[in-house]
Amino acid sequence: MRGNDYAKKDGHTHTKWSHHGSNQSLEEYIERAIALGFDEYTVSEHAPLPLDFLKNSIGPIDDSAMHWEELNDYQAEVTRLKKKYAAKINIKQGFEIDYIADYEPQIRAFLRDNSDWIDEIVLSVHFMKNRAGQLYGIDYSPELLAEGFKLELANPQELFQRYYATLAQSVEFITGLPQNINIRIGHMTLIRKYQKYFDLPDFDHKIYSTIRDILEMLHNRHYQLDFNAAGISKPYNGEPYPSLDIAKAAHEMGITLVYGSDAHQVQDVGQHFDIIQQAMQSFDKIVHDEQA
Repeated sequence: MRGNDYAKKDGHTHTKWSHHGSNQSLEEYIERAIALGFDEYTVSEHAPLPLDFLKNSIGPIDDSAMHWEELNDYQAEVTRLKKKYAAKINIKQGFEIDYIADYEPQIRAFLRDNSDWIDEIVLSVHFMKNRAGQLYGIDYSPELLAEGFKLELANPQELFQRYYATLAQSVEFITGLPQNINIRIGHMTLIRKYQKYFDLPDFDHKIYSTIRDILEMLHNRHYQLDFNAAGISKPYNGEPYPSLDIAKAAHEMGITLVYGSDAHQVQDVGQHFDIIQQAMQSFDKIVHDEQA
């Protein structure tokens, strides 16, 4: 995604199978994307969570992802619509994959079993360990974040460092997939979703250094970065994931940024695309001016 020189793509979207969005049909999402002039559309529903994790997790997770018994229906519907609308829009088959520490073998097995079907992956961290080694969701609610990370929230830089250490682990983890599968790191500043609620400070220089290291990892692996607009509408956030300074740094390193609406209802498809597009155009202008 570079200025005007790219296909109009929504690279991060969901369906009724997320269980934390609307019950609208996937076809309605596709029709909305076509009406908005999108050329490409990635369906990236949350993949089923590892069964052992479902048994042992803390907090509400029944509405966090697709259920295992729904997997075949999801894949069949995405495949059907990909064929039906092939002349109007390029639909990419995919999943949002949760990286969950200690459950890597089950996640690898899922990816291996479904690699022939997958076009793209959005790799995300929604769960991470607290100081006590317990896995908690980080974006379900501010109350759950406070419950799971009370000690870390007393020193927010520790919370940030724990998140980015987990994110780095996720990048190291996702290896061995066929080269034709695009891998995109999802909403890499999600840990700031409730920044206004908790009055979180900016990242300190150590966190920015860690983020820079992660961007280098993405660049070296030719992974993409989700430029996720959903955070702009979140009442306790108000900015995209990642924030513009990090997105600019990624762009300057040559990492491909892909707009994502993170739509969980039809009306969210394409949300804030103009803001993301304007940011990308400004990045390109800076590069052009520096080269002139």
